[in-house]
Amino acid sequence: MRSFSGIIAASIALLFITSPVMSQQDKDLGYGTLKPEEYDRPGDEIDADIQEMVSRMTLEEKIGQMTQIDQSLILGEDGVLNKTAVEYYAKNYFVGSYLNQMARNGKNFDHQEYAKSIEEIQEITLGVNSTYKIPIIYGLDHIHGAHYVAKSTIFGHGINIGASFNPKLAYETAVVTARETRAANVHWTFAPVLDIPTNKQWARVYENFGEDPYMSGIMGAAAIRGYQGKYKSDRTKVAATMKHFIAYGAPHSGQDRDSTIVSDRTIHDYFMPGFQEAVDAGVATAMESYIDVNGEPVVASHYYLQELLREQLKFKGMLVTDWAEIANLYTTHKIAASHRDAVRLSINSTSVDMSMVPTDVIFFDELKQLVLDNVIDVSRVDESAGRLLQLKKDLGLLEPEGWKVDPSLEVGLPEDVELAREVARDSITLLKNENNVLPLNKEKTKRVLVVGPTVDTLSHLAGGWTIYWQGATDDGWQGNASDEQFYSNGTTIYNGIRSAAPEGTTVDYMPSFDVEGNDINMNAIINSANDYDVIVVGIGERTYAELPGNIHDIRLPEGQMSYVKKLANTGKPVVSVVVEGRPRVLQSIVDDSDALVQAYLPGPWGGHAIGEILFGKVNPSGRLPYTYPKNSGDMNMNYWRQVNDVWDPLYEFGHGLSYSKFTYGNISFTKEENDSAILEPGKTRTVSVQVTNEGPYDGSEAVLMYIHQPVRLITPPAKLLKGFEKIHLTVGESKTVEFEVGADMFRYTGLDNTPRGTIDPGPVKVLISDQEFDFEIRI
Repeated sequence: MRSFSGIIAASIALLFITSPVMSQQDKDLGYGTLKPEEYDRPGDEIDADIQEMVSRMTLEEKIGQMTQIDQSLILGEDGVLNKTAVEYYAKNYFVGSYLNQMARNGKNFDHQEYAKSIEEIQEITLGVNSTYKIPIIYGLDHIHGAHYVAKSTIFGHGINIGASFNPKLAYETAVVTARETRAANVHWTFAPVLDIPTNKQWARVYENFGEDPYMSGIMGAAAIRGYQGKYKSDRTKVAATMKHFIAYGAPHSGQDRDSTIVSDRTIHDYFMPGFQEAVDAGVATAMESYIDVNGEPVVASHYYLQELLREQLKFKGMLVTDWAEIANLYTTHKIAASHRDAVRLSINSTSVDMSMVPTDVIFFDELKQLVLDNVIDVSRVDESAGRLLQLKKDLGLLEPEGWKVDPSLEVGLPEDVELAREVARDSITLLKNENNVLPLNKEKTKRVLVVGPTVDTLSHLAGGWTIYWQGATDDGWQGNASDEQFYSNGTTIYNGIRSAAPEGTTVDYMPSFDVEGNDINMNAIINSANDYDVIVVGIGERTYAELPGNIHDIRLPEGQMSYVKKLANTGKPVVSVVVEGRPRVLQSIVDDSDALVQAYLPGPWGGHAIGEILFGKVNPSGRLPYTYPKNSGDMNMNYWRQVNDVWDPLYEFGHGLSYSKFTYGNISFTKEENDSAILEPGKTRTVSVQVTNEGPYDGSEAVLMYIHQPVRLITPPAKLLKGFEKIHLTVGESKTVEFEVGADMFRYTGLDNTPRGTIDPGPVKVLISDQEFDFEIRI
């Protein structure tokens, strides 16, 4: 081992070397038909014709392009468009964008109704007297399918995509979502979500791909390519949004929108890489986050939204705020003394292009006056107006009738529904399987009892951001689950088990307890238990999104735990299926369950896959995309913790059982004559491992490659994921999986705080399953 003085000298010499290492995804994306460089992306410069437009537009017209307002200002609850209001906002404020779901008396529009209403908005907007006829751009939070459009295809959430460890699914679901979104004449989706949810109590864990920066970046890039493709010419595509920049997933309290307290090193090494992947993939837009970081609200931060986003990441696209965030500088963050001061702070300090105002025009009025008062230079407005108009041009909105929908675009196709089922099959994770109770033996399992609050609704499977913001409920808010607006497009857990059960097997459902843990019919169930061979219980959370999903106790309700114990005390095998958006502490449920199946939020078709898995028609292959806490005090536990931290999770990131036994051979590396296991900056080596399915079922295996540096100047993480590939093996089949490894994978933010500018020489390890391989970094 070299002395630390040698490490310091070598590290300092490398502070300004930042060449990335090639991953296996860089060699072969594994999805789509285009090479990485063939996907469209924002240009380095604004087109000359757009610059000419900006130079001729009035100040009001340019600020209008920067203004986004909610549809509730122009659409009545009865679904009737207030054309007078549209004209008012177009004529007086030149509003450039609208957002949010369209509905009639609480029932979401289908894609044709959306298209018709948005075309009416466009026609009115284009009819006002202005320098140029500029259409609006409409945006929706379509984060797991076009879920605000009636009868569209709804997929599992981001956390399920992460659990699949299959970037192809991230890409393909985004392709479908883009087409169905564009069928509704909507041009822009606020997805993918690339926060790293380090706090497991946070209400937005499920929107993300998981806690790992590398995997989140790979999945996010795949989704962006699926949403956007060749979006400058392909009108089945939409603009994607990387969000929320930055550090939103680490609230110190676990409460949504609370402050994040985090070091710059953590930001650079763990929160930034996913966004860098998104920029490299060509993401068209970005959204900043609700929070303050170390007391500095992101929406007013020159450091985060100019230095990091624009200068370090080289983001060239359009930047939008989150909901009312500029106003929040005055009303919530308390760093502005007035709305005027809030607008000044954000626009003068950052590169924000559009304010999601969203329910008034105060942003327009204040920004106009600030420019007239020479507080904000008009060139700053020109900069944002240029990026906004460029985005509209790229999406085809500035073409003759480019704002009209293509009526041939379809939603809810059978092949898209099958893709939704495949997401569930590939992501659902078997956490425990005592005595191989699963798959259920068709010879011994003749009667199955299905109970629990999540087994007979599609709403719980789909979670928040489905039909309504808070999920599919009878009041559109925090009410009871309601499946009405799924229009029978889905399969409950109960029906999925019935469908998958062999002929001659009886599957019964009985109400038992509700999602809050209140008794409904438990005595009758306990009295009936002896009539069944196995009990399947669906447990989990109510639907929620964002702030209304805040909780102060990460444990599941006590009633759910006590009733699972009562089921276990019957002596019958208990299979617990967990349907949840974040990893709630399970306590006694783990020991009281013979098998534990983590479904996450698999979408309305998830019940189909759950039934297939329980009866062995599908071999489970999902892996945990986060660390599952054992105790309520462990909500900030992540697998990439510092190596000296206390570590006692319930299940580790990457855990997931199969019905098959997969074995791994020794790790080897490709070498030339007289070659040794040396890693050098700017170069990569190929390592490989042979994986064998020893049976007794065909199955898929996510092969995960980690790295570890035993000694460095800053306490190292226990390990870091730097490669993964999902393979399918028949019984007895073997495959060799290759990964690229390089010294640059070990970069981190060193003592001088240069972002990911330090590499320490010395021994390092590559870890794949139970195998290790030693390299040495030389500089």
